Amino acid sequence: MRYQRLILEAGSNAVTVRFHPRLTVIAGVGRIERESLAAELVGALAGGRGGAHLEILDDEGRRLAVIRPEGGDQDRVLETDTGRDVTAEFTGAGGTIDLLGRYGLTRDVVRRRGRLTSVDVTSASQSDSLVRALADQDQSPLWASAERVLVADEALRSEAEALGAAPEDAPIVEEIERRHREFEAAQARHEQVRHHGIFIGGACAIGAVPAKFMNVAVALAFLGVASITTIVSIIFRRRMERAAVAERNALAEAGAQSYIGFHLQRVNGLLDGHKNRQRLADAAEEHRVAVDGWRAIAGDVAVEWAMTMRAEIESAARRRAGAARRPGGVTTRQAVEPTDLAHSLVARLADLRHAGTTGEGLPLILDEPLSGLDAAVKQWVLELVARSAGQPQVVFLTEDPDIAAWARLEAIAGHLSVIEPAPDADLIDQQHEVRV
Repeated sequence: MRYQRLILEAGSNAVTVRFHPRLTVIAGVGRIERESLAAELVGALAGGRGGAHLEILDDEGRRLAVIRPEGGDQDRVLETDTGRDVTAEFTGAGGTIDLLGRYGLTRDVVRRRGRLTSVDVTSASQSDSLVRALADQDQSPLWASAERVLVADEALRSEAEALGAAPEDAPIVEEIERRHREFEAAQARHEQVRHHGIFIGGACAIGAVPAKFMNVAVALAFLGVASITTIVSIIFRRRMERAAVAERNALAEAGAQSYIGFHLQRVNGLLDGHKNRQRLADAAEEHRVAVDGWRAIAGDVAVEWAMTMRAEIESAARRRAGAARRPGGVTTRQAVEPTDLAHSLVARLADLRHAGTTGEGLPLILDEPLSGLDAAVKQWVLELVARSAGQPQVVFLTEDPDIAAWARLEAIAGHLSVIEPAPDADLIDQQHEVRV
């Protein structure tokens, strides 16, 4: 299977991402954007939100368009070459359009196998050392922290689904709440300054009248203080107004400039009302606290990986119970060897060539897996990615300027396509379409 085009709609704005058949590098995207893009790609296949449309080419050579209209209209699947409606072929038991189910896959499986991060690489390449390091930790707080993360993750997922959102929207909701808090803080400062300013300015203005008959200089001083308090009040009022405008309009304005701005606008409209956003923001806060607690004990280790290795870690901990145990602390992350990284990459590509029970392949999403590598090693791995991409297709999400520079040069020869956050004014004006 190969991605061909992803179209995301939110009101009058839209984001269109076109994919190269072999390798697409989406550069300049931070953590939130990477989370959102990966979630949208999987969600469009498995039954995502309305307004997310995906065109794919399956391994049988069929071009399929998954259309998920906004407003609750019926989702459809079309063969783009013939125009034939093949929705029934991909409709699951619950009436949901699920292409993954048709190929014997699930959303969770694709999330786990179809995405490779730097943490995944570390876990795969340093499995033995990580098991030993976690076995050295106090097991009770270690697994209590891991279970808290899993509970918080499930609560976040349930809260998001109840509100018609996705867990990956949580950071965006927190950003919206941050803007709201900034407005409220600006409003409170303005009210405080205005209250004191009115009192001081009024008293000075009144005092200037008798002072005029006694001493002109003193009267001017009173008037000067009154003028200053008025100016300060105006300044704070303008700050409050700017914050209010940012809260009301910045999301829509940002939607015409960037992918993350588009999502800010979409989520703000989806979770209409402060209470709805606050519920998801609270769940996201608990999830973040749980994750921070886990990292304080285990370091940069994926909870999911640790849970799959729990029996081995606990067995190692029992064997090492009589040995000297190092003080509890963060499990340090060692540098990944280039050969280990290459092995992880090649193994994941091989796994995805026939991922489904029907033999259908899946694209691989690389989510900043080269973080922390030297420039020379990074260049070597990038060349390996370029040679290996195609079977399966690779989508590389990064904010690394070195990778973006490499991709621009490779794109000249047509070996890949590179997409960077850059507004296209003509498309925005004429079609309300934004390039990522």
